[in-house]
Amino acid sequence: MIRAHTIRLNPTPEQESLFRQAAGTARFCYNWGLRAIKDALDQGVAVPTHRSLRDAFKQIRAAEYPWIFVVGKSAIDDAFVNLGRAIKNFVDSRTGRRKGKKVGFPSFKTRRRGYGSFYVANDRLTVDGHTLTVQKVGALNMTESLRFVGKILGATIRYRAGWWWISIQVEVDHTPPTHTGPAIGVDLGIKSLAVTSDGEVVENQKHLTSALRTVKRLQRSVSRKVKGSANRRKAVLKLAKAHFKVACQRNDVLHKLTTTLVRQASLIGIEDLNVAGIVKNHKLAQAISDVGFAEFRRQLEYKAPAVGSRVVAIGRFFASSKTCNCCGQVNANLTLAMREWDCPNPDCRAHLDRDLNAAWNIRDEAVRLAGA
Repeated sequence: MIRAHTIRLNPTPEQESLFRQAAGTARFCYNWGLRAIKDALDQGVAVPTHRSLRDAFKQIRAAEYPWIFVVGKSAIDDAFVNLGRAIKNFVDSRTGRRKGKKVGFPSFKTRRRGYGSFYVANDRLTVDGHTLTVQKVGALNMTESLRFVGKILGATIRYRAGWWWISIQVEVDHTPPTHTGPAIGVDLGIKSLAVTSDGEVVENQKHLTSALRTVKRLQRSVSRKVKGSANRRKAVLKLAKAHFKVACQRNDVLHKLTTTLVRQASLIGIEDLNVAGIVKNHKLAQAISDVGFAEFRRQLEYKAPAVGSRVVAIGRFFASSKTCNCCGQVNANLTLAMREWDCPNPDCRAHLDRDLNAAWNIRDEAVRLAGA
């Protein structure tokens, strides 16, 4: 099992300068390869692969780009790997082999979006407690020690919200236990973050809504600064930290919720929501994005195998809210504003809570799909 641990770094000014050079070199190599691909497309010749681009770059870098040897080779090689992956995603998206939202043709990376990131291979770093040693950078402090014990596969160092972070991928030996917990259905929403089939209601704390006044004020401050000035860079950093704080608060709630669910239930039923389609409703887009539906599912799906639990996504067209869990009658007249409703079946007449009823139906459908 491969797990990753993201840790904040405390580099010295000299080490931070090397980080910026490494990230800039990775960005330069990516753009160099993308320019070669676009030239090949314009000329109507065969498009080079990322491996051939990497080999061609290695032949000329000593003569044309000698400054590139300041950073490690893994940052250079991974830039071409990322370019190859971006091209593959574009082709697979156009040919239907890749599900989800359509992926556009790769674009050039720019420094205006931040310093970026770079990759470090496992043979070029060592971890000892709070000390990380990277080749050509030296030893630097990590704010916490590595959480997992196993073989380090590699790491990615990136800049975000004024700090440098490292994400270390570790291959750990793990045999998942046999989970004996019950089956649970989870209905996600805006009024409540989640309602489980056990009757638990998780509050939607609306982190972005709470911080929106501060975010708007900082955004106005950025807009009033002269582009390219030092004051604008400072204002952008303050705005980035405000957004980062909201993201951390949201992830904290989702991590605690998903960890509780996978430990509690052996089977977790969720809806296969079309999040990209839902957020096209501009009246609900901000509220839906603030909940983090996609992140909730991602966390569930990678945490469940570690404890022997399963996640089953039911069809997105399954009428979980409109179907009476007692008799199976579908209430076609149910609107979004109706939080409670009575079953229209004269032989049932059950009084149902919209979200709880949906959670029951999701649980039952997930059990049916798991046993099929």
